[in-house]
Amino acid sequence: MSNFYLVDESYKAHLESLGLNMELIFKKSGIPVNAVDKDGYTISKEQYILLMNNIDRMVDDHQIIEHSNIDRIMMFVPPLFAAMCSKDGKHCFERISKYKKLIGPFILRVETDDEKLSLTYEFDDGSVELPRITVLSEQVLMVNIIRKATGLDIKPIKVASVHDYGKGAFEKFFGIKPTQSSINVLEFRLEDILEPFLTENNIMWSYLEPELTKRIKEIEIDDSFSAKVRSVLFELIPAGEANVESVAKELALSIRSLQRKLSSENTTFIKELNHTRELLARNYLKDKSISNDDIAFLIGYSEANAFQRAFRNWTGMTTGQYRKNYEVE
Repeated sequence: MSNFYLVDESYKAHLESLGLNMELIFKKSGIPVNAVDKDGYTISKEQYILLMNNIDRMVDDHQIIEHSNIDRIMMFVPPLFAAMCSKDGKHCFERISKYKKLIGPFILRVETDDEKLSLTYEFDDGSVELPRITVLSEQVLMVNIIRKATGLDIKPIKVASVHDYGKGAFEKFFGIKPTQSSINVLEFRLEDILEPFLTENNIMWSYLEPELTKRIKEIEIDDSFSAKVRSVLFELIPAGEANVESVAKELALSIRSLQRKLSSENTTFIKELNHTRELLARNYLKDKSISNDDIAFLIGYSEANAFQRAFRNWTGMTTGQYRKNYEVE
């Protein structure tokens, strides 16, 4: 699974429509507000957790339920629109599971037996718990999808998570009392899941499937060791620890082993460090409020002049030219 996640302006606008102060939330999460545009701003899993936790502190349970209104979000989340084109709930959830990594940095597992279908959510490495708002809004979303697509008031037979469900809003929505558990799980009767979708659309699916598959392959194809190094650097650079010793420690390798693995992929630590610095710099430069001096510090340069020389070597542009071109785009 990719360790990065894109936050774009449509998601920002969706949350603002619920009455949330996204400028404040982004600032608390260390995300430049002006950089969250139509192309998206890349954040790490750790930043995603911080963002979700900050949102969770500012919403009530009714807003979480409204946050997952399928009519509000389907059109700007293509994998969900594709899922609604399925013939029934089983195929729908299998599609969502397949393309989940295009929606968020966590996974959805789908399991069926003769009587029920179970959906469980978690980070793929099991290192930390999913934020409360992520789990609860996803469970609400799945119920909304099945109800909208079938036209039936389908109720799950089990709703549980590691988090508290509050004082009644979720029980009213689901039609059953949610419980706390060691896992995040949502279960439906199999007969309900096999109800035909009124929204089935094979023609639309034929248009959507190739593009979604292409995007998934773009994520999965970079399962290289160098991608793992960049993932670690993405987190260490802002902390001022972007050196080969720290990266080797994070990956539980000796420095020699790390360098050997990179060499086998025709790259070096310095190349990956500079590539990651460039990606971060491009993100930061989208925000007019962040000066070149600040960006230089954030990506590990002692002075702005050194950063600006490096940026020109990477891109063939000055930082000023890049900002101007970005504004034009």
